Amino acid sequence: MIGKERILRTSVAGLLLATGSLLSIFYMERIERWVLEWFMVLRPGSFICDLWQYPTMDMEVDLYMFNWTNAKDFNDPTVKPRFEELGPYHFTERMQKLNVEWHDHNSTVSYMRKSRFDFVPEKSAGSPMDPVTQPNLIIVGLYHKMLRWSPLLRSLLLMTLNVYGKEPTVVKPASAWMFDGFDTPLIKMSKMIPPALVPEMDFQYEKVGYAYPRNGSAEVYGHHNVYTGKDDFKKLGQIAQWRYNNVTEASPSCKLKGSAGEFHPLPLEKGKSISYFLPDLCREFEVDYFGTTTFEGVDAFVYKGTARNMANSTDNPDNSCHCQGNCQDVRSGLLNISTCWYGAPVFASYPHFYQADPYYVDQVEGMKPDKDRHEMVIILEPKTGMLLEIKARIMATLLVDPKTQTIYRKAKKTFFPLIWADYHVRITDDLLSYVKLLRITEWITRICGLVGAVLGVLMVLYYPHQLICQKRLLQKIEINALEATSFPEAIKSVAGAEESPLLIGQQFTAPKEAEVYSPS
Repeated sequence: MIGKERILRTSVAGLLLATGSLLSIFYMERIERWVLEWFMVLRPGSFICDLWQYPTMDMEVDLYMFNWTNAKDFNDPTVKPRFEELGPYHFTERMQKLNVEWHDHNSTVSYMRKSRFDFVPEKSAGSPMDPVTQPNLIIVGLYHKMLRWSPLLRSLLLMTLNVYGKEPTVVKPASAWMFDGFDTPLIKMSKMIPPALVPEMDFQYEKVGYAYPRNGSAEVYGHHNVYTGKDDFKKLGQIAQWRYNNVTEASPSCKLKGSAGEFHPLPLEKGKSISYFLPDLCREFEVDYFGTTTFEGVDAFVYKGTARNMANSTDNPDNSCHCQGNCQDVRSGLLNISTCWYGAPVFASYPHFYQADPYYVDQVEGMKPDKDRHEMVIILEPKTGMLLEIKARIMATLLVDPKTQTIYRKAKKTFFPLIWADYHVRITDDLLSYVKLLRITEWITRICGLVGAVLGVLMVLYYPHQLICQKRLLQKIEINALEATSFPEAIKSVAGAEESPLLIGQQFTAPKEAEVYSPS
């Protein structure tokens, strides 16, 4: 006989198993989100924190320089400036975060970013010693800045430029234009002037270079402060302060926002753009949602840089708070980042003015916009926001305006392409295996939930089923027993039939077998 206590224990266990399994199926997404939040929140000593502080993915960087091939005709307005693209000059960037400090009172973490760029000759098409001719960036920048100076200071600068700033072009090796930098007589002279006397002539660095002094230095990228996600998971990895402020000098009316590069608000939503805070632009930069794809067996979201992201504030009101000075006069396709480049009239765009107003391409010769080479593409895993692949392409352009720059007084107002960069990062195989493992784990959990639910129901129904079967078996045994006891009585009834008066004197004989006839 089955014990009642055993039946009760088994039924309760089955009921709990079935209920828990069904709840795990119905609330799978919430459970996944809870686990993901616990795993991805930045905290000292965690696995994700180590990956964040010391990334295992090296960034491949291709730099391309624009060589001004007909600079001798710069004062002829009938001749378009002609440019030859040199490169790529291939570098590998290895990044780490230094001076990490945790701030529990507002759930943020501060750090300095340091990068090391190593030249890779075998992947380069150019030599670092290639001579490159470009506009005189220092002179153009000073002419642009002195428009806001006092008449006296402006006169002093003009006299100085008549001595040290007559050259409209500069010819330097590609390495000097990139990471090595180069000095100029104007910078040397400025170091002899007390900054307090003429603060406008105080150059931040002793050399000039588009990527100087990024190589091995942490000061260019500045002090970062980002949210850890502890109090609000949607803020994970979002910029809180840069250079100890929640706005930038370049855009004081715009509050800092955007990802510092590693994390995004989760889960990613279809149709919603993502944004990054880029120190090189001193501002947030949006990238629009494009669609879905499958990246080596992993479902992913695709984001692409569009014309809207580079549009002026007239075509894209979202960029209105970044509007600086004459930004309304600049056609869509370029972002004014002059303040970020120490007052020089520098603009950011996609390479070769891709997706920009045709006006820019028509101004110069040598531009060949190409979607495959110049489009910005970012691929992310939607549940974790894990970066699967990125191709970030951006170009720096210098505005040469004869109205403000006397050395170019006979030239036409032109946007000169200077340099463009192609940043390429692809997830490593070991990290990709982790992402795939998450998907496999999800399916295994669902299957286990279904199996657990079925097993729980079976446990609940097992003993009732056994009891019913036993009851039926007992009923059958009782019926068989009754039949067995009634069979002898029937035999006695048949035996008593011989004493019946109707059968007295009659003899019952069994029929004999038929005899075989044989003729005599």
